Amino acid sequence: MNIMDYGPLDLLVIQPSPFCNIDCTYCYLPERSNTNKIKPETIEKLMDRVMEAGLIENEITIVWHAGEPLAVPLPYYRKYFDIINARVTKEVKIRHSIQTNGMLVTEEWCRFIKDNDISIGLSLDGPEFLHDKHRVTRAGKGTLSKALEGAALLHKNDIRFHIISVITAESCKYPDEIFNFFKELGVEYLGLNFEEVEGGNMASSLQNGRSEVVYDFLTRMYALQEQNDHRMVVREFLNSKQSIIGDPFAEKYRVDEGMRFNHQTIPYAIISVDYEGNFSSFSPELLGQKSEVYGDFSLGNVYTDGFREAMDTPKFKRIMGDIQHGISQCEATCEYYHVCGGGAPSNKYYENGSFDSTETMFCKLSVKLPTDIVLAKLEEEVMGLGS
Repeated sequence: MNIMDYGPLDLLVIQPSPFCNIDCTYCYLPERSNTNKIKPETIEKLMDRVMEAGLIENEITIVWHAGEPLAVPLPYYRKYFDIINARVTKEVKIRHSIQTNGMLVTEEWCRFIKDNDISIGLSLDGPEFLHDKHRVTRAGKGTLSKALEGAALLHKNDIRFHIISVITAESCKYPDEIFNFFKELGVEYLGLNFEEVEGGNMASSLQNGRSEVVYDFLTRMYALQEQNDHRMVVREFLNSKQSIIGDPFAEKYRVDEGMRFNHQTIPYAIISVDYEGNFSSFSPELLGQKSEVYGDFSLGNVYTDGFREAMDTPKFKRIMGDIQHGISQCEATCEYYHVCGGGAPSNKYYENGSFDSTETMFCKLSVKLPTDIVLAKLEEEVMGLGS
């Protein structure tokens, strides 16, 4: 296999620590009580491996994710960033992104975020009666009030942030409350993560035929987005619209240009690395998970394995072959294929038991329903212009 057939590396997901300071009921991560941190020398080895493989073209996004990134003290990040900057050529644009629950934001963190132009995402689930039902401390107490203190600090320091919100069956009853909560918070970009069956989260409140509930929720969210003159953009509608006709919002909000380029299905378009240096590709949610079929989803370790060499292992070939066969089935059978490019491998594996499969709950709720809503609206606009 030729490494040039894969990548380029679009997203490098680094786990600074598996530890999380809260205990969400729907969390899929298996080691969120583990306080170990990624060592600077692991970052050095990782970046050396990335550069020697020639996977980076003009730019790269580095996402600090898994557990709670801000639980790792700021001095570590100063070392990490210095190492990365020293190893990536100056011609390459590096974008850093952090997804956080917001509870550990401080003035010092705000200065670091601004100095390094870091994109910030907050994980909030909406009003207190929804957020505090699932996003709780180890003692079972709600976390919204503390998270909003972090949001206020970001606002105070003129730091824009987007929101990732987990949507459950209960949440779907309250589209107005959710939309208005984030509107009042000054949010410009809202991502909806419908509760998934994934990793350690083996059940979802949205399983078993809840598509109509979600469709009604999304239809109302789209109407609210329009009434608000699209000042707050919902990611799922943006992705669908971009995939159909393209959209200028992508650069404004510093987000991926829809699902037409599905980097979850391309080897090494995404590389995920844990605190020990173990790496995987495809869906970031696979890293650190066990599998009866593959053992686990680790493809190698940066201390012992190069990315080229890892591609020649039986595990890599089997995982890639199963993913590609599943994508071929999607292309042959699904009219939405051009929108998503073959779906998310992690959802296929955890929902269907195999990468070599097609439709998932994620497909239905996050791709098909938003696309149907956007298409219906575009058809209305076209008919209106023609009348």
